[in-house]
Amino acid sequence: MKLYVVRHGQTIFNQLNKVQGWADTPLTKKGEKDGKMAGQRLKNVKFNAAYSSDTSRAIHTAEFVLAENNNPTPQLKFMPEWREYFFGSFEGGSNDIMWGAVADAFDVSEKTPDAIAESIHDMTAIMNKIHEVDPQHIGETAADFWQRMSGALDHLKAKHQPNDNILIVTHGQLIGNLAQHYAHLNDAQRPRNGAVAVFDLDDSGLRVTHFNDLETNFI
Repeated sequence: MKLYVVRHGQTIFNQLNKVQGWADTPLTKKGEKDGKMAGQRLKNVKFNAAYSSDTSRAIHTAEFVLAENNNPTPQLKFMPEWREYFFGSFEGGSNDIMWGAVADAFDVSEKTPDAIAESIHDMTAIMNKIHEVDPQHIGETAADFWQRMSGALDHLKAKHQPNDNILIVTHGQLIGNLAQHYAHLNDAQRPRNGAVAVFDLDDSGLRVTHFNDLETNFI
């Protein structure tokens, strides 16, 4: 089956450079436009099912995407399995503080998530390091996250047909993790707000055909 995976539109925390995993803030005006523009690029794709995480930013982005579609659209289903990675006690704080702590722990000079991912090439290690440097150690471990993701993918394979087109509106870290861990796109970075990734999912695994795409009009 083909998964059209969209990162939610810009939120207030995105605009303020704050950590946002399970924390949730509303879409900005730009974020609403991100959803509408993604919907325009996907308007000719007939979706057999539509999912989002259970955060408001993903739900509202999905609603904007589906509103632009030229075909009869399925009912949107909300699944907590498609939530962003949980960043623990860093939630709501500065991204610079969290990623700075992670970079220092890995001895990476540039303190950004993309630089860390490019240097380490191991999302399991990065998630475990976030958990380790979290002062309260309440965030997700990599094992917790991968178990959640495997369950979400197994659910799709059990519920849908091999030729189905599935819309999923979810989160940046999660999409990057999927591309790196399951589809072996080692240079995958966090996609931009409203960007589309397309994955082929079957019993042999997950493959990427588009990633961080803000240009393609899909058919």
